[in-house]
Amino acid sequence: MAKTQGKTPIDIQVRIDRLMVGEDSAKAFASVTIGGAFAVHDIRITEKDNKVTVGMPFRSYKSGGETKYVDTFHPITAETRSALVAEVTKAYEAALEQEMAGPKQSKVSMHQHM
Repeated sequence: MAKTQGKTPIDIQVRIDRLMVGEDSAKAFASVTIGGAFAVHDIRITEKDNKVTVGMPFRSYKSGGETKYVDTFHPITAETRSALVAEVTKAYEAALEQEMAGPKQSKVSMHQHM
């Protein structure tokens, strides 16, 4: 378990909800459970130029004719963001390996103490 900015350790569970095949940059969606108390859904996993990125859930709105985007969930510290992104990426890579290994099985879940 890692400590986050002098606070108590956080327990994070990651589940890959959907893998998507195709040319689109969106490759998967994940959910995380934090501390057994909070669930966050619709974490996007994208891939472009062989680089995987993790995007937090967001909402969009119009302002002055422009579409704006605001995260509805995000880690407060850079350390926590890095740990969350690493765990989601690890779960995504495990789901890809599982997908390539054979017939579809149940959703991939990973449990990590941070």
